[in-house]
Amino acid sequence: MKNNWKKVSSALLVLAASASLSAASPDANANPGEKEIKTNTPAIIVQGERVFVNHLNLEGEKVTLKVYDEENRLLYIKKFNQSPVVEMAFNFESAYEGTYSVVLNDGDVTYSATVAVL
Repeated sequence: MKNNWKKVSSALLVLAASASLSAASPDANANPGEKEIKTNTPAIIVQGERVFVNHLNLEGEKVTLKVYDEENRLLYIKKFNQSPVVEMAFNFESAYEGTYSVVLNDGDVTYSATVAVL
């Protein structure tokens, strides 16, 4: 189990490192359950085992992007401060079987999507 966790974490970190975005820092106070959650929106699109995040942030709000596994463990976090466009792609094709959640928090609204890897 420990070895699987390392492989999943490594795969996501390699994927995230390939994107040219600002550095991430953990947000211990964020709880997506406290705010309005929207699913099946243009902000997060799931196509098979790939997830595309594309969010326009013209107000310059603090935006946080997180990825969780099916046991609600945080696998990835990225903060965008005053970034007008938030773009990211995740490829779960080589990830271990399970369900992953991608959560985008933009102030009062939280967008989320899940992808099942078989």
